[in-house]
Amino acid sequence: MSEKPGLFRRLKKAIQSTLNDAVEAVSDPGQEVALMLDDLAENIRKSELDLKQAIVDQKMMEKKLEQLARDETAWQRRAEQAITIGDETLARAALQRKGEITQEREATDEALVQQRKLVEDLRQGITDAKSKLKALNLRRGTLMAQARAHKQSGGTSTIPGDAGAGARMDAIESKIARLEALNEVSAEDMDGRIQEAQIDAQLNGLSAKNDLDDALAALKAKMQAKQLEEGKK
Repeated sequence: MSEKPGLFRRLKKAIQSTLNDAVEAVSDPGQEVALMLDDLAENIRKSELDLKQAIVDQKMMEKKLEQLARDETAWQRRAEQAITIGDETLARAALQRKGEITQEREATDEALVQQRKLVEDLRQGITDAKSKLKALNLRRGTLMAQARAHKQSGGTSTIPGDAGAGARMDAIESKIARLEALNEVSAEDMDGRIQEAQIDAQLNGLSAKNDLDDALAALKAKMQAKQLEEGKK
């Protein structure tokens, strides 16, 4: 699956690069406008690469899910065959393997739902960004001329009609910093969740034998009922 924290780090670097370029180009506010638009176009290009990879990941997960479903059915069939020949040990092993595959299939199915949402969010974000870039590029020459005229008239180098651009840049960086902080907190929480998962695994292991016994008994009852039904015919 594609990693969101990596996107945040890259976005932060892109913003910092844009700010540095803007400082160097302060003598030409028109060039600052061009740099910002070019930077937006580059980030859209990189996001499109992220989208392609996310789609590839989604397709791989879909294929894996299909294979797990086939494996699940195959192990159910093996368990039934083992009951037919009277080998409960083999049937128990087949049911245990089927249970493991079922858990993996359910986890993959849940991950696939999240991956599909990620793909859709990336696709929508790219569409919105392209629309914004197209509108700004149509005004590129005008914006550059206005920025230069604004500075020559004694104003600041801030883009006319967009006095809060610098403030919004700071807000974006602040938001990314908060996201990174949350990622660090999540990493600490992850250690605690791992310990909890280990305890849960031990508890699940205690009940797994009973669950397997129940599954085996249910399968035997199903096979016996099937045999009785076939005997009546």
